[in-house]
Amino acid sequence: MRDTDGQVIGATLVDRHFPWAAEIHMTVVERSAHGTGVGTAMLTAIERDAVPRGVRLLEVKTLGASDPDEGYARTRHFYEKCGFLALEETNLWGDETPCLIMVKSLGESGVAPH
Repeated sequence: MRDTDGQVIGATLVDRHFPWAAEIHMTVVERSAHGTGVGTAMLTAIERDAVPRGVRLLEVKTLGASDPDEGYARTRHFYEKCGFLALEETNLWGDETPCLIMVKSLGESGVAPH
């Protein structure tokens, strides 16, 4: 995503694991643009693109709540606000880095709920 001056202020990478599932692999937003709707706009664009392609489930992995990192607490809050639910916290990334798997249903009908 670019600002009005054309500068990149956000980017998201998406992986497709199955025709019905996509994973938000990485999202970054320029710190000065946090809280301005950039992340929400990128997520909305991903959902609008994914639904017609048959994606019914979005997944994101982030640092789990058992790690007290405040930045990742804000990340988890963002995804929760956008409709993601915590599914499982695992040691996928090692014992010192708890991985929280979050998911969001885009609906059986192929219409993303908002």
